Amino acid sequence: MRALGILARTVARVEDVLLASLGLGLLAAAAAQLLFRLFGSGPVWLDPLMRSATLWLALIGALVATRENRQLQIDILAQRLTGWLGHLARTVVVLFTAVVSALLAHASWTLVMLEREGDAEIFASVPTWWALAILPVVFALMCLHSLGQIGRPVQHEPVQPEAVLP
Repeated sequence: MRALGILARTVARVEDVLLASLGLGLLAAAAAQLLFRLFGSGPVWLDPLMRSATLWLALIGALVATRENRQLQIDILAQRLTGWLGHLARTVVVLFTAVVSALLAHASWTLVMLEREGDAEIFASVPTWWALAILPVVFALMCLHSLGQIGRPVQHEPVQPEAVLP
């Protein structure tokens, strides 16, 4: 069990580093693209690279949100119920999230394999499937992160009165 804890912390660190690196890299690429457009035209591959980086950034951000149990959940009953019924409802929500993530991982793996068979390029001789390769990995990790939430106590954050829309 200790090895699983070390593995989970290592994966979390890698996710955090990837998120920060992609965010900073995308910011630098956007600044470079702005400068290129001010002084003429820049590399043709910069815009598709930024689109791919945005996809990766969004997916890794969603992965981190899942790890921290901050993803969008429709779990009104799980929040309102207490005792064993609340625990059961939270477990059902977590299992549903894990199943959906696993199905998305499988579907995205199929998509990547189909793209791999094609000869489409996203930019600068980079195959399209390279940009999509993150999809099955992220959805599989989301499934594992969701399953890791089973049995953990729910941490509800109080809603601030000024944050509620009228």
